[in-house]
Amino acid sequence: MLQIESVHKQFSTKVLFDGASAHLRPHSRVGLVGPNGTGKTTLFKMILGEESPDEGTIRKRPRLSIGYLPQELETITGKTALDAAHRDEYPEHEAKRILSGLGFSEADFSRPVDKLSGGYRMRVALAHLLLSNPDVLMLDEPTNHLDKPTQRWFEEFLLNSKLTLLVISHDTAFLDHIATHVWEIRDKTIQEFRGNYTKFRELRAARDSQLQAAATRQAKEVARVQQFVDRFRYQANKARQVQSRIKQLEKVKLIELQRDSKRVKFKFPLPSTSGRHVLDLQGVSKRYGEKVVYTSLDFSVERGQRVALVGENGAGKSTLLKMLAGVLPSDKGTRTVGHGVSLHYFAQHQAETLNPEHTILESLGEVSSTAETNFLRGLAGAFLFSGQDQKKPIKALSGGERNRVALARMLVEPANTLLLDEPTNHLDPASVDVLTDAMIDFPGTIIFISHDPTFLTRIATRVVEIEDGSARNFFGDYEYYLWKKAQEFDSIKESSEELGQKSREKDAGPTKAMAAQSATKSAAGDRRDLNKTQARLEKQVARAETEIAEHEMKIKERDQMLADPALYQEFSKWNGLHQEQDTWKKELERLTARWESLSSELAEVKQKLAAIS
Repeated sequence: MLQIESVHKQFSTKVLFDGASAHLRPHSRVGLVGPNGTGKTTLFKMILGEESPDEGTIRKRPRLSIGYLPQELETITGKTALDAAHRDEYPEHEAKRILSGLGFSEADFSRPVDKLSGGYRMRVALAHLLLSNPDVLMLDEPTNHLDKPTQRWFEEFLLNSKLTLLVISHDTAFLDHIATHVWEIRDKTIQEFRGNYTKFRELRAARDSQLQAAATRQAKEVARVQQFVDRFRYQANKARQVQSRIKQLEKVKLIELQRDSKRVKFKFPLPSTSGRHVLDLQGVSKRYGEKVVYTSLDFSVERGQRVALVGENGAGKSTLLKMLAGVLPSDKGTRTVGHGVSLHYFAQHQAETLNPEHTILESLGEVSSTAETNFLRGLAGAFLFSGQDQKKPIKALSGGERNRVALARMLVEPANTLLLDEPTNHLDPASVDVLTDAMIDFPGTIIFISHDPTFLTRIATRVVEIEDGSARNFFGDYEYYLWKKAQEFDSIKESSEELGQKSREKDAGPTKAMAAQSATKSAAGDRRDLNKTQARLEKQVARAETEIAEHEMKIKERDQMLADPALYQEFSKWNGLHQEQDTWKKELERLTARWESLSSELAEVKQKLAAIS
């Protein structure tokens, strides 16, 4: 379908690809991963024909249709959401089905696209692509603007379709759910792996381990030969052997080990302490034309809280953050900033405000006339820009790299209150880790919006759910919030089931009494049936326990086999044994789940027997 063959691509002095090759197969779903700036978006542009390889070729099947969703969209004007999503040749009801799945209500179909939030404009473009049904669908960070229900729908849509996908994403959970293959841009090549993101990490670790072992063996052999050369270089009777070994060394192609990006520990500049009450909104209302977002909202934040604003897209999270930051006035109500409070606000599209001609260091220096160069260099290094990279112009950076610069600019001058709207969008995992660690250590107050569950779990100490113009508080971390929501869901489900049961009992009328009388007469028969069921379940439980023990023993023995260093020399054999072990582990999980289910059934049977005895 699409073949990348020995591609070389260079910008100025930076080589992105050198002999890169890969094959995109029909109906595969490929996640394209790698640190920011390694060339993911450039590869997309070469496939689309917007850039050309310096060397090598990209072959496409004749008449191959490609759909592309970029990180940033061009502004669409003069169209409603429904008009922009579908073309004449596609049925309107199919467009409505996809828009509904992407979180649009019936009323949203007729809203002008240019009046929608950035997230919803992205969804309109995505709906248009899904309806066009291309041979290859290329997506650049598609989940950045999707809430959880919409992302679940989107994942199901992709899994049920026959689309061939090539996806740039830093959302590892998304890649785990949808990817059949992973392409990693590493060491200027494209390394292909079969499986989802978790499987890719396992296989990459195994490959790195094998490469490390081979490099160690090679280094020892080179050192041994070099030692012979150094020892006998000037002895005439050894000249032939010395020359032979020198030629041997010249032919050796040294194994190069890929070094992962250095992990940098960064701390926010220490700000002055604010008063206890940081921000307060009273009786706030806000509307956009006919759309009412808030009617009378009260909202307050105290010092030291790390507040996560959650809720569906379009609920008003960004609007609330802007009003708290003072960059968007409310229609009614008051905003009070506490004593000694200093604010930094990071918007979703903050990177777009950067001067494209300035270097990274110049961009950081714009923020403060007093910051020392060494501090700015350290700050740039904390966001994974080191050495000569700090002198790159903004226009030469990828979307993720620009986002890192925008975040770094916010930290040049200390502030005790940070308001962040999707700060991890377009950031690779290493950058997210740096930012997360710094935020955990930050002594001030943070109010933020994020769809990243890992980021939410690590950062939030209070969760505020925005829904229908109200702000509902959950005073605990993100896991507490999820637990409370699960409890509420179960409670609603139980209430619904109870109402349904009462309704059925009411409709049954005399039939229920007759059934009860019949049940009393056949108690002996019930006891016999329950005894038979108990005996059957006990046998099944015992058999499951035996199978679980056998699998556990096999897995333990295979662990010992795989730990043998000699096996690393035969990667294909090691990989085959490892994959077989993975199959056993999945079967063990299935057996364990079955054992739990059977044990639960057995316990219920025993309770029923006890009740009629």
